[in-house]
Amino acid sequence: MLIVMLILGIVIAAAASLSIMLTRANGQNVARQDQIDAARVAVERMSKTTRTAVKPSQLITSCNATCDQVEAFMQGGDLSMKFYGNLDNAKNAVGPSQITYTIASSGAKAGVLVEKVQIPDSPNPTSNGYQYCNAEATGASAECKSRLRTRDVVSGVQTSSAVFTFYGPGGTRLNPGAGGVLSAADLNKVLSVEITLTVQSDSPTRPDPTTYIQRITLPNAQAVIPQGEDD
Repeated sequence: MLIVMLILGIVIAAAASLSIMLTRANGQNVARQDQIDAARVAVERMSKTTRTAVKPSQLITSCNATCDQVEAFMQGGDLSMKFYGNLDNAKNAVGPSQITYTIASSGAKAGVLVEKVQIPDSPNPTSNGYQYCNAEATGASAECKSRLRTRDVVSGVQTSSAVFTFYGPGGTRLNPGAGGVLSAADLNKVLSVEITLTVQSDSPTRPDPTTYIQRITLPNAQAVIPQGEDD
């Protein structure tokens, strides 16, 4: 009887151990798949919006020299970029949106990819082009704030290496200068953006990081490269 109870105890312990391992493995698989899906959706979203990058002057029939000098990209760095995009703008009924992506490396939002999309004050540009209110200013009106949409795209983004890499004519890499951002001259040359997004879930199972890499060619950029820049 004692031997039977001993054997039964061993069997029960083994079964419990196996059950725990299977539960843990299942949790890891679920967390890993969630992580993969989150990274994929984030890259797909950025790919969609970045492909719409456009000079505002491309959307209107005429504008003065000030308007014509506004480039598609306003800012580009390892962990952020800002550009004008022809997003959700059928027949130019809204005007070009200012689209921003940032990932903070510290603070409450560390590792969170944040998307901001702001439409112009009016779909009808002035002679100097489209105007945008400061929707994040303390005293911004409700109407102004309504033009800005902000959302967290994905969390757990690793910031130890560049998320955004920019390329110009001939596939030349454009390297950030002082302040960690591209110069105005290099912003004028951007023809493609490579996104390297590495995400790690904060799940207790801590799956290995997932990395997505995608090179995005800008369909509207080549048409506005100044003559001689693509030689």
